[in-house]
Amino acid sequence: MQATRRIYELTPYRVLARAVAETLRAMGTTVEEKEVEFIVSESPRPELGDYGIPVARFAKKHGVDFKLFSQSVAERLRKIEHVADVKQVAGYVNIVLDASVISKELFRAVLEDGESFGHLKVDKPLRIVVEHTSANPVHPLHIGHARNAALGDTLARMLRERGHVVQTRFYIDDMGRQVAVLVYGVKLLGGLSIPGNVKPDHWIGLVYALTHTLADIESLKKELEQLKEQGEEEKYRERLRELDELVAAASRLREKAPELFEKLAEAVKGRDPDKDISEIMKSYEFRRDEEIVKLTRGVVEECLKGFRETLARLGIGFDQWDWESDLVWSSLVGRILEEARKSPYATTYKGALALNLQPILDDPVVRQALGVPENYEVPPLILQRSDGTTLYTTRDIAYSIKKFREFNADKVYNVIAAEQRLPQLQIRLALVALGYRREGLNMHHYAYEMVHLPGRRMSGRRGEYVTLDELIDQAVARARAEVEKRSPNLPEEEKQKIAEAVGTAAIRYTLVSVSATKPMTFNIEEALNFEQNSAPYILYTHARAANILAKAAERAISIEWNNIDYNAANENPLRRKLVLQLLNYPYIFAKAADELKPELIVAYLNNLADTFNKWYTSGDSAINEPDPAKRNYKLALVYTAKTVIANALKVLGIKPLERM
Repeated sequence: MQATRRIYELTPYRVLARAVAETLRAMGTTVEEKEVEFIVSESPRPELGDYGIPVARFAKKHGVDFKLFSQSVAERLRKIEHVADVKQVAGYVNIVLDASVISKELFRAVLEDGESFGHLKVDKPLRIVVEHTSANPVHPLHIGHARNAALGDTLARMLRERGHVVQTRFYIDDMGRQVAVLVYGVKLLGGLSIPGNVKPDHWIGLVYALTHTLADIESLKKELEQLKEQGEEEKYRERLRELDELVAAASRLREKAPELFEKLAEAVKGRDPDKDISEIMKSYEFRRDEEIVKLTRGVVEECLKGFRETLARLGIGFDQWDWESDLVWSSLVGRILEEARKSPYATTYKGALALNLQPILDDPVVRQALGVPENYEVPPLILQRSDGTTLYTTRDIAYSIKKFREFNADKVYNVIAAEQRLPQLQIRLALVALGYRREGLNMHHYAYEMVHLPGRRMSGRRGEYVTLDELIDQAVARARAEVEKRSPNLPEEEKQKIAEAVGTAAIRYTLVSVSATKPMTFNIEEALNFEQNSAPYILYTHARAANILAKAAERAISIEWNNIDYNAANENPLRRKLVLQLLNYPYIFAKAADELKPELIVAYLNNLADTFNKWYTSGDSAINEPDPAKRNYKLALVYTAKTVIANALKVLGIKPLERM
């Protein structure tokens, strides 16, 4: 990996940052190079240079003479071989890079490092756990779970490529009311009986929605009777409107599965669903009824089979699957409760055992590490209900310790929706309060905002969602139509294989293309756009590069690496631009991995593909170049672009295609 490190140090971000930092050090003051790298930028106009840094800002901040500082930075830069010129413009120092020198170093590095080129390793690898997806096993995965899965899997891939030792984990949430509702429905149906032609998680999702809706109707009817007897007319009318909505939802569900509906409707009639479901929850948590334990485990396992099948299509798997119930049945959750009772932060809140977490924030180290603003009030964390059952946050405290201890982890990243910010903060504060300070300060909530489908509202309880399976099938079908149009002569099997690869890649790529901190709308037309800013566009660019090299091979033309005219880099502006972009890949990758921002790699690939395709369509042919040394340069440039695109795609969990 020394070749990649050499290229990393040649990037304009590193060159300018180093020059500024070394100059300030020589003038008796210091600055972190990362701080300088952050504000290096491309010049707005080519005549000003390629990249620049606002040196006036640093001169003012560090109290040094601007003119002397600017000149000293420029002098350092002029001594660097691949810096062709230095321009001092207003408060900036800008550099012009020598594409011929860069090309020579770049081609050599790509040949040395190959499939690992660009993936700079850290000096001190960490042991990191990434927990992601962890969907409730009560219905199929949908687009929201897909964003979690795509982000989590991509983070794990980036961190591994950065040199860290990474373990991925899926938390099987088999306790609590949702699973109890599902088990209640399966029990009323007489047990698990999934039709052979139905994917198990789809059947389970239907039973869950039917049971939840019918149970809610039954409970609401009883409440309406009480309200009528009590004469509470306003509340009665409000609940009556809710009942109308539930009946409408039930009617929609009945159309999907009339036989299941009738059987469940008859079974739930006259019962007290809330009481029955509560009893299932307690029976499972305290293992009072082994039949309930066996049924619950069986139902959840079937749902997980469906999850695994769906995620496998996206190239996503896990190192460890952790059952929430195993935590409770072990001594770990009980130990947490015992430690909480003895803790100086123990309190009673809403009649239940809780932890008062506000005093923990008096510690400035904790506040800063967890990113909690001043005057932020954290409510007490309830650990145990009055009936003795624990809350999911209590079990999450135990699970957090398990993740650290079992993997001897330095850091844990939990990929969880942004709406869970408060519970995630409470869990970390609770860890500190109970004496697990290292765990609390090194566990991170990787928050992501919701993803929506245009014109669709989703509700798992009512069976109103578009499954991820449906979305993948739709994407693959659209990709297949495009493959038919572009490559009609390919064998049918290969067409389908390409369509599957393109369709699934389109989903993954789109879901990590927007910062996790921003909500997004998933538009399938944009995701499958072969012309710009999409996985199909990048894959097609890679296939185009592969095709150029394949055609050269057909003509018995190979790259003579010892006979390259590197001056050819500066003869064409698009060649030069492409070289400069390729130079930056190690820096972009390291930044994306360190900052956990896969969208940086997506943006980089979009720009790189744009430049490559403009060069390709400009008529500057590589194969038909009559000058052998220049032809070798152009083919080497194609080879380098293909390698970088392939390596970046693999980090995003996408397999590059040789043809489309």
